[in-house]
Amino acid sequence: MLPLFRPSTFDVVIATRNRPDALSLTIPLLLAQARRPERLIVIDSSDDHAPVADAVARAVTKSGSDKGGNRPVEVIVEHTEKGLTRQRNRGLELVTAPVVFFPDDDALFHPGTSEAIMEIYERDVQGQVTAVNPADAAEPPPGALAEAEYDMSTAHKRHARTVGSRTHLARRFNVLGPRYFIGDILLSRAPELPWLAEFDALPVEWMTGYRMTFRTAALRDHGFEKVFGGYSLFEDTDASWIAWQSGVVVGANRGRIYHHRFPGGRTDRYGLGAMGLANLAYLMAKHTADLGLTAPQTTQARRLTRRYARLRMLIARVKALRQPGAREELRGMKAAFGAIDRLFDAPRAALADTYLSIKTDLAID
Repeated sequence: MLPLFRPSTFDVVIATRNRPDALSLTIPLLLAQARRPERLIVIDSSDDHAPVADAVARAVTKSGSDKGGNRPVEVIVEHTEKGLTRQRNRGLELVTAPVVFFPDDDALFHPGTSEAIMEIYERDVQGQVTAVNPADAAEPPPGALAEAEYDMSTAHKRHARTVGSRTHLARRFNVLGPRYFIGDILLSRAPELPWLAEFDALPVEWMTGYRMTFRTAALRDHGFEKVFGGYSLFEDTDASWIAWQSGVVVGANRGRIYHHRFPGGRTDRYGLGAMGLANLAYLMAKHTADLGLTAPQTTQARRLTRRYARLRMLIARVKALRQPGAREELRGMKAAFGAIDRLFDAPRAALADTYLSIKTDLAID
């Protein structure tokens, strides 16, 4: 359990790369909240930093942070090497508030969201809640997209429409999402917190990356997984399960964030396929050890991870009949399939080095 305190402030860390148009939407909505951050920390890895710095400055000015009696928000903008976990860890180093938000650069806050998050932290006088995840909004905040410079891709719109049904299936059938196997174990360990119902909140298995918030102390020592590079798939689940080790991760239904996903695609489909399986296997192997799962539970976690990988490859084979990109993704999955057993067989102390060796063998970032 973390030390007792009643946080009254929070900082915001946004990692971004080549997406000033997204920041132009996100920052004004964030700073228009009734509860405003002490610090807005933007860690940029763009090829050209100037447009991002300009977009942040314009967005902060547009928010009128120094008008109408609002306390000015301290703004920090840095340029660094690319890599989501690297950027978020750098932002975490600059956080001074007891709570930190990690929205994506294309996450649009509905009115009242920051307040809904902070009221849970502040009500939790025993320090048992280590992370709060606001709900996924099906629609953008009113008027938010009136001046938008981009629209979501067709694929992203389809993903948004089906995310609820896919999540329901994954929860019901662990083979469709082996993370729920560990998630169920974590939920079974959660202490009774009846007061959460007053805030329309409840424990959740993990947080989705674009709407994560933490007690800073729950994440400070570990940070985001350093061996993950590039797209850093599953870094949000990893950070959530780290937070579970010292308390409870909860979902806050009164807070809502709309993911207006930037249309830029991930062009390295081979790397995406390979990393998807390698990162998942690393995540599952790491936390079966760190969470003290029994030998039978660890065996089941490995079995579910292998089954899920086979299912993903089957789906990719079907897609490959009409999508050239899916063929490359399938090739990456096939190359990474053997990593599952390598990672589960590795001693915990050697797990990170084993993963890095696998990345070298697979030629992925």
